[in-house]
Amino acid sequence: MLPPLTPAQAEHAAAVFGVVRATIEAHGGWLPFDQYLRLALYAPGLGYYSAGSAKFGPEGDFVTAPEVSGLFARALAEQCTGVLAAIGGDVLELGAGTGRLAAGLLSRLAELGTLPARYCILETSADLRARQASLLATLPAALRSRSRI
Repeated sequence: MLPPLTPAQAEHAAAVFGVVRATIEAHGGWLPFDQYLRLALYAPGLGYYSAGSAKFGPEGDFVTAPEVSGLFARALAEQCTGVLAAIGGDVLELGAGTGRLAAGLLSRLAELGTLPARYCILETSADLRARQASLLATLPAALRSRSRI
Protein backbone atom coordinates (compact mmCIF):
# COMPACT_ATOMS: atom_id res chain seq x y z
CA MET A 1 0.00 0.00 0.00
CA LEU A 2 1.30 3.43 -0.90
CA PRO A 3 1.64 6.12 1.77
CA PRO A 4 -0.94 8.91 1.64
CA LEU A 5 -0.04 11.99 -0.40
CA THR A 6 0.94 15.18 1.34
CA PRO A 7 -1.25 18.19 0.55
CA ALA A 8 1.44 19.51 -1.83
CA GLN A 9 1.67 16.14 -3.59
CA ALA A 10 -2.11 15.93 -3.92
CA GLU A 11 -2.20 19.45 -5.39
CA HIS A 12 0.54 18.55 -7.86
CA ALA A 13 -1.22 15.31 -8.85
CA ALA A 14 -4.44 17.25 -9.44
CA ALA A 15 -2.60 19.73 -11.66
CA VAL A 16 -1.06 16.92 -13.73
CA PHE A 17 -4.46 15.24 -13.99
CA GLY A 18 -5.99 18.52 -15.14
CA VAL A 19 -3.45 18.95 -17.94
CA VAL A 20 -3.84 15.34 -19.09
CA ARG A 21 -7.63 15.56 -18.98
CA ALA A 22 -7.72 18.87 -20.88
CA THR A 23 -5.37 17.48 -23.52
CA ILE A 24 -7.48 14.35 -23.95
CA GLU A 25 -10.62 16.47 -24.29
CA ALA A 26 -8.88 18.75 -26.80
CA HIS A 27 -8.05 15.68 -28.90
CA GLY A 28 -11.61 14.40 -29.13
CA GLY A 29 -11.59 12.16 -26.09
CA TRP A 30 -8.50 10.06 -26.71
CA LEU A 31 -4.75 10.44 -26.76
CA PRO A 32 -2.07 8.08 -28.09
CA PHE A 33 -0.10 6.49 -25.28
CA ASP A 34 3.17 8.16 -26.28
CA GLN A 35 1.55 11.60 -25.98
CA TYR A 36 -0.02 10.72 -22.63
CA LEU A 37 3.33 9.50 -21.34
CA ARG A 38 5.08 12.63 -22.64
CA LEU A 39 2.63 14.75 -20.62
CA ALA A 40 2.89 12.63 -17.48
CA LEU A 41 6.68 12.58 -17.56
CA TYR A 42 7.73 15.84 -19.21
CA ALA A 43 4.97 18.47 -19.06
CA PRO A 44 6.87 21.66 -18.15
CA GLY A 45 6.82 22.16 -14.40
CA LEU A 46 4.42 19.26 -13.86
CA GLY A 47 5.76 16.04 -15.39
CA TYR A 48 7.55 13.49 -13.27
CA TYR A 49 10.96 14.37 -14.73
CA SER A 50 10.22 18.09 -15.12
CA ALA A 51 8.80 19.13 -11.77
CA GLY A 52 12.11 19.57 -9.95
CA SER A 53 11.64 17.08 -7.12
CA ALA A 54 14.23 14.47 -6.14
CA LYS A 55 13.92 11.34 -8.24
CA PHE A 56 16.97 9.30 -7.38
CA GLY A 57 18.49 8.20 -4.11
CA PRO A 58 17.08 8.08 -0.58
CA GLU A 59 14.95 11.23 -1.07
CA GLY A 60 13.56 10.03 -4.40
CA ASP A 61 11.40 7.23 -5.72
CA PHE A 62 14.11 4.86 -6.89
CA VAL A 63 17.84 4.23 -6.96
CA THR A 64 19.89 3.24 -9.99
CA ALA A 65 23.30 1.57 -9.92
CA PRO A 66 25.28 4.75 -10.71
CA GLU A 67 23.63 6.49 -7.73
CA VAL A 68 24.62 3.72 -5.30
CA SER A 69 28.34 3.79 -6.05
CA GLY A 70 30.89 4.38 -8.77
CA LEU A 71 31.41 0.65 -9.33
CA PHE A 72 28.93 0.43 -12.20
CA ALA A 73 30.65 3.27 -14.07
CA ARG A 74 34.04 1.66 -13.49
CA ALA A 75 32.84 -1.73 -14.75
CA LEU A 76 31.21 -0.18 -17.80
CA ALA A 77 34.38 1.79 -18.53
CA GLU A 78 36.31 -1.49 -18.69
CA GLN A 79 33.97 -2.61 -21.48
CA CYS A 80 34.01 0.73 -23.30
CA THR A 81 37.77 1.03 -23.24
CA GLY A 82 38.21 -1.96 -25.54
CA VAL A 83 35.92 -0.47 -28.17
CA LEU A 84 37.32 3.05 -27.83
CA ALA A 85 40.90 1.79 -28.05
CA ALA A 86 40.09 -0.21 -31.18
CA ILE A 87 37.96 2.23 -33.15
CA GLY A 88 37.63 5.48 -31.16
CA GLY A 89 34.39 7.36 -31.39
CA ASP A 90 31.81 8.88 -29.14
CA VAL A 91 29.67 7.69 -26.24
CA LEU A 92 25.94 8.42 -26.21
CA GLU A 93 24.00 8.03 -22.96
CA LEU A 94 20.22 8.18 -23.08
CA GLY A 95 18.39 9.59 -20.07
CA ALA A 96 21.42 10.19 -17.88
CA GLY A 97 19.57 10.96 -14.64
CA THR A 98 21.81 13.02 -12.41
CA GLY A 99 24.86 12.54 -14.63
CA ARG A 100 26.74 10.35 -12.17
CA LEU A 101 27.30 7.59 -14.69
CA ALA A 102 28.72 10.10 -17.19
CA ALA A 103 31.03 11.62 -14.59
CA GLY A 104 32.23 8.24 -13.36
CA LEU A 105 32.66 6.82 -16.84
CA LEU A 106 34.61 9.83 -18.10
CA SER A 107 36.83 9.79 -15.02
CA ARG A 108 37.62 6.09 -15.34
CA LEU A 109 38.15 6.27 -19.11
CA ALA A 110 40.64 9.10 -18.49
CA GLU A 111 42.51 6.87 -16.02
CA LEU A 112 42.57 4.12 -18.66
CA GLY A 113 43.76 6.53 -21.36
CA THR A 114 40.80 5.85 -23.66
CA LEU A 115 38.60 8.91 -23.57
CA PRO A 116 35.90 9.18 -26.23
CA ALA A 117 36.04 12.09 -28.65
CA ARG A 118 32.73 13.23 -27.16
CA TYR A 119 30.45 12.03 -24.38
CA CYS A 120 26.93 13.00 -25.42
CA ILE A 121 23.84 12.87 -23.25
CA LEU A 122 20.40 12.80 -24.79
CA GLU A 123 17.99 14.04 -22.13
CA THR A 124 14.39 15.17 -22.56
CA SER A 125 13.97 16.71 -19.11
CA ALA A 126 15.22 20.29 -18.75
CA ASP A 127 15.44 19.75 -14.99
CA LEU A 128 17.68 16.71 -15.35
CA ARG A 129 19.79 18.42 -18.06
CA ALA A 130 20.48 21.17 -15.53
CA ARG A 131 21.43 18.62 -12.86
CA GLN A 132 23.73 16.83 -15.31
CA ALA A 133 25.38 20.06 -16.39
CA SER A 134 25.92 21.06 -12.77
CA LEU A 135 27.60 17.75 -11.93
CA LEU A 136 29.70 17.62 -15.10
CA ALA A 137 30.86 21.18 -14.43
CA THR A 138 32.76 19.81 -11.42
CA LEU A 139 34.94 17.59 -13.64
CA PRO A 140 38.43 18.64 -14.74
CA ALA A 141 38.41 20.82 -17.87
CA ALA A 142 39.84 18.03 -20.05
CA LEU A 143 36.79 15.87 -19.26
CA ARG A 144 34.25 18.69 -19.23
CA SER A 145 35.25 19.73 -22.73
CA ARG A 146 34.23 16.32 -24.09
CA SER A 147 30.73 16.32 -22.62
CA ARG A 148 27.66 17.49 -24.53
CA ILE A 149 24.18 17.67 -23.08
